[in-house]
Amino acid sequence: MQTGAQFQCEIEKVAFGGDGLARVNGEVVFLPGTLPGEKLIGEVVSEKKNFSRGRVVRFGVRSPHRIEPACPAFGRCPGCCYLHCDYPGEIELKSAQLSDLLAQAGIVPGEGVLLPAAAPEPPLGYRNKIVFHTHKVGGRTLLGYVGADNRTVTDLDDCPLAHPEISAEIARLRGEKSFLHSLHEGMQLTLRRTDYNGVVFWRNRPERNATWLRETVPFGRLSVPRGSFFQVNPAGCAVLVERFRELLEELRPRRVIDLYAGVGLFGCCAAACGVGDILAVESDEAAAEAARYNLKSFGIADPAVIAGDAAEALRELDAEAAAGTLLVVDPPRTGLSSQAMRALLAGGPAGLVYISCNPATWVRDANRLAGGGFVLHRLQLVNMFPRTGHFELFSFWSRT
Repeated sequence: MQTGAQFQCEIEKVAFGGDGLARVNGEVVFLPGTLPGEKLIGEVVSEKKNFSRGRVVRFGVRSPHRIEPACPAFGRCPGCCYLHCDYPGEIELKSAQLSDLLAQAGIVPGEGVLLPAAAPEPPLGYRNKIVFHTHKVGGRTLLGYVGADNRTVTDLDDCPLAHPEISAEIARLRGEKSFLHSLHEGMQLTLRRTDYNGVVFWRNRPERNATWLRETVPFGRLSVPRGSFFQVNPAGCAVLVERFRELLEELRPRRVIDLYAGVGLFGCCAAACGVGDILAVESDEAAAEAARYNLKSFGIADPAVIAGDAAEALRELDAEAAAGTLLVVDPPRTGLSSQAMRALLAGGPAGLVYISCNPATWVRDANRLAGGGFVLHRLQLVNMFPRTGHFELFSFWSRT
């Protein structure tokens, strides 16, 4: 179909990422802001080799899951893609997307392996961290999320995903002309909130000697350097911790290795559950230092923390140590590196907890694990990022 052409269609499903998918004369068209079963007239806005992108001209039949978006910037801001859908409908869509990804990869979970999706509440006002970008236009300061082109900034007075205290701080800062003048072109503004510290913010990078934050988790509190990673959804984080604690009680491992450990969330959870032998590996030196401090606070007198590469730590693990060890990995969106995967398949622990923030790379790695003798026992979608196109996966594997 040519750009500008109009067409009639019915939305078959919503693809991973949030766009509705329709077929028009055998051609695939993606339409943002649509839901399965909706009938509409659309218009082609761009053409690709194997598909087109369109926009809605007029709805004929609307989905019963459709609601009024909670943000006036919906459709312009790149942050959310499900504000037009009620929360139960969003969970259904993401569950279907996971099923599609598994089927496309040829992964067939055994009976009882795929658990019902976890839907942490609330679906709005949950984020404990947001990062706004600055753009200067004609004497105005635009402040908001940057688009996919890494240039366009959607000016936002507020973000419905942000914790209400962060929203209040944004309003206060926007009311200070001197503060807006202090923001330079391209500058990032990060706002972070914890129960203990309230809301803090910084421009670009936090100061090196900035006080660590204190983050509340189900088993206590963790210290977190301001520039280090931590889960943005406390309720979603609690779901991951609960799944991990259930495994610890079930397996009773002698040792836990926490790769891509961050500040030691899962290692500290294991310590709180009575595991005395813990190794944490984290490439970010500030986070590794915090992990060492946190493990001490949970009773590990001399914490084994490596500020280094996950693959190297796996290569040095001997077969005897691997026998009673539970490995937990929570890698970045790129998934396990090829070096880490090779080391894991060559002789890693018998038990593996793989937590992923990118289902696409998890599916890739899952096929490698299955081909290397690992069996999938548990898989759950955790909606860590409500109203966006993303979700988390919690999985447990064992080596045959």
